[in-house]
Amino acid sequence: MLDYTAGVPIEELAPRLSDIVDRFSEWNEADQHQQKKMLSQYPEYGPYKYRAAPNFGDLSDYEDTLQLLSVAILLHDQRSVMRIIRIFRSHRGQDGLFEQLIGAYVVDKMPLDTCVLGQPYETLLQTVYESDEGAAQTLIKKYLKQWYPAMKDHPRWYNGHLRISDEGYAPYYGYWAFEAGAMAFVFDLDDSGIDHFAYPTDLVAYGRALREENRYTSIDMNAAGDVGHVEGKQPCHDTDFRE
Repeated sequence: MLDYTAGVPIEELAPRLSDIVDRFSEWNEADQHQQKKMLSQYPEYGPYKYRAAPNFGDLSDYEDTLQLLSVAILLHDQRSVMRIIRIFRSHRGQDGLFEQLIGAYVVDKMPLDTCVLGQPYETLLQTVYESDEGAAQTLIKKYLKQWYPAMKDHPRWYNGHLRISDEGYAPYYGYWAFEAGAMAFVFDLDDSGIDHFAYPTDLVAYGRALREENRYTSIDMNAAGDVGHVEGKQPCHDTDFRE
């Protein structure tokens, strides 16, 4: 994200995303093994059942998930999008914004009108239900206005630009509401009137250019129907981890 904030050309950044998803998948796999280990020590908590490591009830986990998914969507990185959906198969049917973002990639759509964390995310979700494009753009603007103040409890990067050490280090790599851009992209909403520091205007334009030219950062050859379920004792698509 820091390189994007610094202005590195998007076409140079796009191929890197698959490696980031690799690391995310490996972290999730390690968490599964840890879950199984804990349950072997405390069997009273029941048998192991796959559940992706991030918790949608945690602001940091939820926002990081939306950002990773949204960037993959905007880069037209279909393989990365499908891998993320597979990892989060345990979280299906919980959050309206997540479901709307992945709706074009799955056969079992699950429309919901609420988000696990409520506002400001439900403001962005409401754009789906607006028939008037001007009203939808107004909602995106409202979301962007609400977004940064709502991140005050994010433990890692909120106000990171104010916490610069004497050595020049800071937990800051840019403030980007990538999910707002992804929603505008997925639903082809007019964003010409949006001018906000957290809105990734150039990334949305990049994604639209790829879509117009029918180009992809990557293409996943697996059918969308493969996403929702992995049979017991079978390997996941994205790792060799077995449930």
